[in-house]
Amino acid sequence: MFVDKNYYLCDECIKKYPAKYTYVTVPFDSLVHVFSVFDTYYDVNPIAFLLERKVLMELVMSKFNLNKEIFLYYDSFDEMLKDEENINMIFAFNRKIIVVVTYYLKF
Repeated sequence: MFVDKNYYLCDECIKKYPAKYTYVTVPFDSLVHVFSVFDTYYDVNPIAFLLERKVLMELVMSKFNLNKEIFLYYDSFDEMLKDEENINMIFAFNRKIIVVVTYYLKF
């Protein structure tokens, strides 16, 4: 019997690279809320983790009102840090910032 799967990883890869959703706050001028799928780096193609990204987005959307907060989406924490000027500019609007790092969080 065939079973439809809504993800793009084999069962072995799911075991080898388990999603460990991570949440931290990072102080800029105010707190930035950062979510990620993994807490460590895996040398795999992040596109394969579409289901994990979907779960992360549903978590964020259930936790925050995206109509009132500013939502930013980055593929890596380093990419977010390079965008510090834009993040600081957004703080001028006095709104909470939510960042989703889709792959992994590394300080």
